[in-house]
Amino acid sequence: MTEIHDPCFEWTEVVDLFGIKEENPEMLDAERDRILERINALTYRYGREYVIKKITLQTTH
Repeated sequence: MTEIHDPCFEWTEVVDLFGIKEENPEMLDAERDRILERINALTYRYGREYVIKKITLQTTH
């Protein structure tokens, strides 16, 4: 049996991966949507594992 997983990230995952503090009320929904759109475009192109590795490398350097 195979399961189909949606490769898209949700905002809560992005917050966890990037360590974004939700207490920033100035982050507009449009900005959140733009960030998610860019991350999910990369996810569709390269896969979730690639994006997670890329985020990890960016945040540890």
